[in-house]
Amino acid sequence: MTTCPVDPVLCMALFVSDTPCYSDPDAATVRATVDATLDRFGPDECYARAAEVFGDRPDVALDRIQWARSVCAKALAPAAA
Repeated sequence: MTTCPVDPVLCMALFVSDTPCYSDPDAATVRATVDATLDRFGPDECYARAAEVFGDRPDVALDRIQWARSVCAKALAPAAA
């Protein structure tokens, strides 16, 4: 299993956002979406909403979290030194 180089709460915020997982948002859009989602729900609510999706629709949730982690890693990961 690989680890995500980005804070997991950022991935959860993208996961619970309205952004479709078939999209390929640029870094600025990802940052804006994550910031807006965290401002709207806060970290705890993002995790709660994600848990609800995993409980209700695990088939959808797995693909979506993999997408969110991949997009966040591209857009938000610190540059290698």
